[in-house]
Amino acid sequence: MDENITEKESAEPSDEQQASDGEGGKENKKGGDTKIGLTLRILVSAYVLYLAYGLIEGFGETAGNDRIFIAIAIVVFIAAGGAILILSAKKLIRKEYVDADGQAEDNEKR
Repeated sequence: MDENITEKESAEPSDEQQASDGEGGKENKKGGDTKIGLTLRILVSAYVLYLAYGLIEGFGETAGNDRIFIAIAIVVFIAAGGAILILSAKKLIRKEYVDADGQAEDNEKR
């Protein structure tokens, strides 16, 4: 039984090996946000906010029970669209994204 445990442990790289390589499992797959990805997020969030605006315009014409669901949808759309817009714009302004070369913008200055 001890042999199985040691075989499993030796097959997986240790935390020290991963840290020294500089490539974590999840970081390697995702690679970080790109400038184009952040720009697309901003456009999508602007569209979600536009949809919320359309719901607000038609809110006065709705019947009683539907008003609750539409009000919830408006709040969710504004919260989600606004949060994505703010976070993506902040990353884009601060240049916290990965270049096409795969290097972070902050690493170039060093």
